[in-house]
Amino acid sequence: MKDQDFLPLGESKKPRQAIWNHVQTEVRTDDSLCSKTLLLINENLVAMHNRWGTRALEVIELVYKTEASICIFTEVGELWNTNKLPHFNIFYQKGTNHSGGVCIAVDKHLKASRIEIDIPNTVVIDITGLSEPVRIIGIYWPNSQKRNLDDILPLIVEGTILTGDFNATVREWSSPATDKRGAVVKDWIEENNLKYIPSTSHSSKRSMRNIDLSFSNMTTISCETLHLGTSDHWPIVLMCENIFFDMKGTFSHTNWRAFEAILVLLRTFWVEEQKRTTLDEWYCQYVRFIAAAKNRLTKWEQKEKYRPILPYHIIEKL
Repeated sequence: MKDQDFLPLGESKKPRQAIWNHVQTEVRTDDSLCSKTLLLINENLVAMHNRWGTRALEVIELVYKTEASICIFTEVGELWNTNKLPHFNIFYQKGTNHSGGVCIAVDKHLKASRIEIDIPNTVVIDITGLSEPVRIIGIYWPNSQKRNLDDILPLIVEGTILTGDFNATVREWSSPATDKRGAVVKDWIEENNLKYIPSTSHSSKRSMRNIDLSFSNMTTISCETLHLGTSDHWPIVLMCENIFFDMKGTFSHTNWRAFEAILVLLRTFWVEEQKRTTLDEWYCQYVRFIAAAKNRLTKWEQKEKYRPILPYHIIEKL
């Protein structure tokens, strides 16, 4: 290999800019930084009978239109895994009924790890590789579910964003009045040093209520309600203005030989597991095992140069 085969990451050439910009939203470029503002979507999917299954294309369009890096979907229903969001890792937690459940989808450019909990309608994800670590807690709180907010208190750390469909209204949070649940949520938020992130309008299409709420112990987070989509909730976009993920010089390196060795060594175990459970349950467990193994064997490294997969003379023509 020749030295010219490896492109310095500090150079600014049009072909490589096009590649980077394809996955960027708001880009700041100088001699030392190539980064992307962290964007999140909070979206309720209850509009149609099949929830996620029938609205998958609309959701994909929304995600790519906003160029969000993290998406929180509530009321995804039991068909949540019938359609995939391209280039995103999806983390799901079942709900208390057939239309409940929460998904958090994380762009594969980010490194996400799940915090295992046994709370229905609640997903907790840690995002690393950013200018600072962030924890996302996505929840759905249906009217029929009894929930003690103190159950998630141990999960709140510095740099937490709590967002979802609370089915709670507070007058100070852009609703006509404060209901019983809203009063409980407001008191709990204030007691635990979280701040409400105001949006640009109410989230319910059927009323003036603002029931999709976001909170954080971080500053400089803004929130915008988007008036589009077929759900009976307006989607919400959150922007973390002071948090970026560095897209310059950081690459993942997976030890594929060790990964292959693990699969070979545990092959008999997984074959026997097929006989002990249903095929769907076995598949879910096996996929989680593969993802965990890859995550454990992957390191993120800083490089001053990289070698493109395609020859440079081809990249120039793209």
